[in-house]
Amino acid sequence: MFQLFKNIENRIQPLQGYLLLLALLNGAIVMNFHKLIYRNPPILAFLIFFLLVTIFNPKKWWATLINCIILIGLQILAFPRIGNHSTILLFISLTVWSLFFLKYFRINLNIKPDFISYSFRIITITIYFYTGFHKLNTDFFNSCVSCVNEINENTISGILNTNFKITDDISRFFQWSTIFIECVLPFGLLHHKTRKYTALLLLFFHFYLAFSFFADFCAAALFLLIGCIIDFKKEVSPKTIYFLKIYLIFIVIAVVGYCLLPFTNIEKIKYRFVQGITFNIGLFLFAFHYFKKTSSKKLQFQKKYILPLASMSFLISIWTLKTYIGLGNAGNLTMFSNLVTEKSMNNHWLIDTKKTKLFDFEEDNVYIISIQNQSIKKYYNGYILPATEFRFLVNYWSRKYSKPIPCTLIYKGKKQHFEDIRKSPFTETKWWYKYLFFRKIQTSSPNKCRW
Repeated sequence: MFQLFKNIENRIQPLQGYLLLLALLNGAIVMNFHKLIYRNPPILAFLIFFLLVTIFNPKKWWATLINCIILIGLQILAFPRIGNHSTILLFISLTVWSLFFLKYFRINLNIKPDFISYSFRIITITIYFYTGFHKLNTDFFNSCVSCVNEINENTISGILNTNFKITDDISRFFQWSTIFIECVLPFGLLHHKTRKYTALLLLFFHFYLAFSFFADFCAAALFLLIGCIIDFKKEVSPKTIYFLKIYLIFIVIAVVGYCLLPFTNIEKIKYRFVQGITFNIGLFLFAFHYFKKTSSKKLQFQKKYILPLASMSFLISIWTLKTYIGLGNAGNLTMFSNLVTEKSMNNHWLIDTKKTKLFDFEEDNVYIISIQNQSIKKYYNGYILPATEFRFLVNYWSRKYSKPIPCTLIYKGKKQHFEDIRKSPFTETKWWYKYLFFRKIQTSSPNKCRW
C-alpha cells in the first residue's frame, strides 16, 4: 500500500484540482472541533501533524487519507449523534477511502471530472435545501423564539463588541433571508453563469456565521463549494497554492490557539468568536484570491449521470425526511429549525405529521419531573423524552456517572420515583435505539430553538 502511495505521488506533476480539494478536506477535518479532540491531546497532535504535512507539500495527498481515518475512527461509532457537518465529513471520508481501495485493487471506474463536479453540486444543493425546508415552521417564524435570534445576536454582539438584541423586524428579515439562502440561492450552482457568484454568496453567509461558533461549518462548506466550481482538468497555479497554505496555517493557529485561550484573560464566552476571527482571516485571503481568478466552466452533461446523481439526492432525502415518519428528528439537517414533529402539536407549514407518521416512537414518551444530577437536570428537568431516547440516555449515564442518580418521572400516566435511575427498568435498551435520535420535547409552546 505504501508503495502505491509513492507511485501515485511520483506521477503527480502539476497540482491539480483533486489535490486542492483533498487539502481543503484535510483543513475541514482539523477544523471540525469537538470536545473529544480537545480532551485528547495525542489525537489533536496527530491531526495537526498531518495537516502540516499537507501545508509543506500539498502533493502529499496521503496525509489527508490518514486524517480521514482518524475522523472515521472517532465518529463512526458516535454516528448519528454528531454534528451535521461531522456526518457530511464522515461520509466524504468513507467515500475517499473507498475510491482509494478501488485504486489499490486496480479497479478502474473511469469517473469523469465533469461527473464529479455535478456530484458536488447536487449534493450541496440537496443539503442546503433541506436545512431550509425544515425551517418552514411556525416557531422559526415566531420572532420571540426563532433560531435566528440567538445565532445572529451572538454573531453581531461579537463583531460590534456589545450586547446586541434583535428586534422583531430584524428577526423577520433574518428568517426570510435564511430561507432564501438555504432553499433558493443554492440552485444558482446549476448554471455556469451564476455558479461562481452563488458559491461566493453562500461562502459569505458562512463567513458571517463563523464569527460566533460555526467556523467548522464554514470549513466544510468551503470544501463543498470549491468542489462545485473547480475545473478538475486545470493546473492549480503556484499563487493559489500559496494562498491555500496560508488558509491551512490559519486553521492550525485557530485550533491550537483555542487550546491556549484558557491561559489568557479573554472571557470564556468569547473563545469561539476569537477562533472565528482567526479562521476567517485565512478564509478571506484564500477566497478573495481564488474567486478573483477563477471562472465557471460550462460542463458536458451526459444522460448516464442522471441515475447516480438522482440516487445521491434521494439518499440524502431519505436520511433527512425520516423525521416526518417518526424515525428521529435530530442529527439529520434539522438543526436550528424550531421544528416540532409530535402528532399532537407538529408545526411544519407543509407536512402534517398526524398524517405522515408511520412509527410512534416519539409518542411513547417519558415526562421527567426531576433528575438529581447537576450535569443532567439543567438539560432535561421538566421536559419530555421519547422512551427510546430516554433508555439510550439512561444507559449512557450509567456508564458515565458512578454515583446514584435519583429521578422522578411519569410514564404511561403513572408517576414513578427511582433512587437511582441507573438501576431501573429504563436501563433495558436495544442497539438500534441509538439511531432513533430525538430532541427533547417541551411541555408548552412556542417551541424554543434547539440544535
